[in-house]
Amino acid sequence: MKDFNHPWTSREDTLRLLLERSQFQPRIETIPVRDSLGRITAREAIARNTLPNSPASMLDGIAIKSANLSDELAVKIADLSAGIPGTESWQEGKDYVFCNTGVGIPDEFNTVVRIEDVEIDDDGRLRIMSKPQPGQNVRPEGSMMQSGKVLVPAYFQLGPGQLGLLTAGGITEVAVLEKPRVAIIPTGNELVPAGYKPPRGMNVEFNGTMIEAQVKTMGAEARLYPITHDDPQDIRNVLNDALDWADIVILNGGSSKGTDDKAMEVLASIGEILVYEVDYGPGKHTTVTMVGTKPIVGTVGPTIGAEYAVEWYVLPLINKYLSLPTIAPRRLQVKLLDEIPAPTPFDFYARLMVNRVNGTYVAKPTGSRNASLVSQMMSNAVLHIPKASQGFTAGEIVDVELRYPLEWINTIDE
Repeated sequence: MKDFNHPWTSREDTLRLLLERSQFQPRIETIPVRDSLGRITAREAIARNTLPNSPASMLDGIAIKSANLSDELAVKIADLSAGIPGTESWQEGKDYVFCNTGVGIPDEFNTVVRIEDVEIDDDGRLRIMSKPQPGQNVRPEGSMMQSGKVLVPAYFQLGPGQLGLLTAGGITEVAVLEKPRVAIIPTGNELVPAGYKPPRGMNVEFNGTMIEAQVKTMGAEARLYPITHDDPQDIRNVLNDALDWADIVILNGGSSKGTDDKAMEVLASIGEILVYEVDYGPGKHTTVTMVGTKPIVGTVGPTIGAEYAVEWYVLPLINKYLSLPTIAPRRLQVKLLDEIPAPTPFDFYARLMVNRVNGTYVAKPTGSRNASLVSQMMSNAVLHIPKASQGFTAGEIVDVELRYPLEWINTIDE
């Protein structure tokens, strides 16, 4: 007979145990810079180029010699107070040259006057209409980057700007951390593969598709296994295969109290079960098992609980592998339109739909026991209901966790 008298573990302690016991040895690969968007550098990226490689103009204009600016004989009497040099006799190529933004200028020219401050009459005589400052508008050699200097540090997530920086620095390939490998194993005798119409009493296996998408969005490489039947040997075989390949394993289903739930006995035989059940819902039968230093996150069959487990536990594990922080979701205060009772003797995370009505953020619950999967998956917020709470009343202001950007919230003006 199954032993169902295991202690419940809090969400916080579950995550703590996972992060403490999981150890990763990230692999490194070298890939083209153009393919590295979003990837994590494995080591410092060092510039091969010095830029600019000569003094360069910061704008379109003319380059002049600063020595001419201090020649009192060259200063026009009419513009003596302004300090504007007399330039009518200056010759192109000798006293000035035209220059363009970012382009190097000859060594003997060290000051740039923007083209808007320059006039050339029909006879080719030059006139400067503002007082130049020696050295103005010239970018010194090496002021953008220097060969041998660090462009991007190690363990930095590459964005568009960094890809441009690496390319400017003469780098065409970059060493990055390989994506962590996450194996996803859906289990259940009642499941049929996607694309098949389920017979009466059966269901489509779709959690795997959702979890695979979650994992890819989190920056990992996913391997979705075919449906594994609720047979201990079958589960053991597929787990062993997944453990050989993956850094993190997700076992979906089979951890509850049904007669077909065989996962726990297999997990106990191959590793150390750290968490048998959590103290919240949905997802009460979420489990954590360690095989050496490799984690197996057991997610429940019901979809919302499975989605929570991947968000709350697998994402921090992926981020640990990648040396990234886990960013907390944005929170928002909203006004409840309906009463939300405390539904369980443990913590509960209810789904809400938030709208902005006449300038006020309001929310309705979508996560009752009989709520449709559509309404729950399309909801945009989560409300934590502590087990000690009596629930919330209509009109109460509560703090919710947003599942999507604030800007996606629908605005209604009545």
